[in-house]
Amino acid sequence: MKEEKIRVLMIEPHKYPQEHILKNDLNSMQEAVGGLIDIIGLEENVCVLLNDDGKLIGLDGNRRLWNGDIIAGTFYVCGSDNEGNLTSLNDEQIERYSQMFFEPQEFRKEEVEETIRIDFFMF
Repeated sequence: MKEEKIRVLMIEPHKYPQEHILKNDLNSMQEAVGGLIDIIGLEENVCVLLNDDGKLIGLDGNRRLWNGDIIAGTFYVCGSDNEGNLTSLNDEQIERYSQMFFEPQEFRKEEVEETIRIDFFMF
């Protein structure tokens, strides 16, 4: 069953992570990231909710991921279930990802732009 509100970790550029309650609907998520949303899997049942166009619209670089990509703009670490719903993080996950994303990182605009990637899919 889809949770009405979820407990997540909010990561803003230039700031330390904060626990946050996010309304679990599309409009609220788009408002939270400031535009269209994208979801990237971090590991099983944990994902990142971010602005899909963050790099293209010039949002500040925020944190570098394990694969070298840089997330631009505010993002949220969320849980997920097997049906594709976003879910609350538990205490252990809040602690783990707070440590993982603890240190604010600074990026030059050029560094962020270099990680822009556009994928084309043929059907």
